[in-house]
Amino acid sequence: MTVEESIGRSHRFALLSVHRGTTPFTRAPGLPITRMIIGFAACVFFCASSVAAQGEQIFKGKICLGPEGRTPIIQNGQASLPCTIAHPKRGAKYILFNSENKITYHLDGHPNPKPFAGEETIIIGTLDNATGTIHVDEIVRGLPPIVARAKSVYIDCDACPRGMAAAWRAAFEELEDWGRFDINPDPKKADLIVLFSANPYLGDFVTRDGPDKRPVMIKTTYMNVVDPQTGRDLWGDSRQWGSLFVAKAARDLIKEFRLRLQEENQTVPQSLSDNHRGRKTPITTDN
Repeated sequence: MTVEESIGRSHRFALLSVHRGTTPFTRAPGLPITRMIIGFAACVFFCASSVAAQGEQIFKGKICLGPEGRTPIIQNGQASLPCTIAHPKRGAKYILFNSENKITYHLDGHPNPKPFAGEETIIIGTLDNATGTIHVDEIVRGLPPIVARAKSVYIDCDACPRGMAAAWRAAFEELEDWGRFDINPDPKKADLIVLFSANPYLGDFVTRDGPDKRPVMIKTTYMNVVDPQTGRDLWGDSRQWGSLFVAKAARDLIKEFRLRLQEENQTVPQSLSDNHRGRKTPITTDN
């Protein structure tokens, strides 16, 4: 039940109780009935608000299609749950698997978790311990653990002619100001690749032969954080600001990435929710 529903019910209960003479208290002489009703409703409101605030938590893990109970797979010392079922049964629902504590949660309340399937996510919600169900208020796309562990980055401006070349310097300066990562000149020794381009990333940083040979039209500045070992796209976003604002776009994308990392360490549900909703550019659910 939401706080608003609780308030509405309490107000109706107070009115009925007063009219029926069943209130659990006696009206003091000279105290108006209306004031008693307002006080009673206010008490219920603050109690409901307190319960809601205490119950809301942050959960992390990967969203998969049920049923729960599947055996986690151990890869590189980490447990993961196979999220793709070739022939899911009718009525199969999405679940959250936390690889750290090996716990699976049911999900309830979110209208469409499908776009997050197979993704690391941060869920804001309330846990029903009796059923192991999270009543979801909001889902935010998470970052793979490799990003949080990283200590160094290599900046690559892929096929960056003309105005697009401004992205490298702007990114370097913004990362220097941030101070979170060491900037490594060798991509093979860096933990992450910060890739800028005027074209969408194809996931081929490791496998392709030479630089990107696609035609370049500087309309959109793309930034992708890439795993240097696999070429996997770990995070990405873009700014469609044209060729005159490439440097500004690069700086803004670094700031967006910085905010995402801060959200990974957020422990206060309301603060995380407010940060997410207050973005100028919302988090996308695809790369």
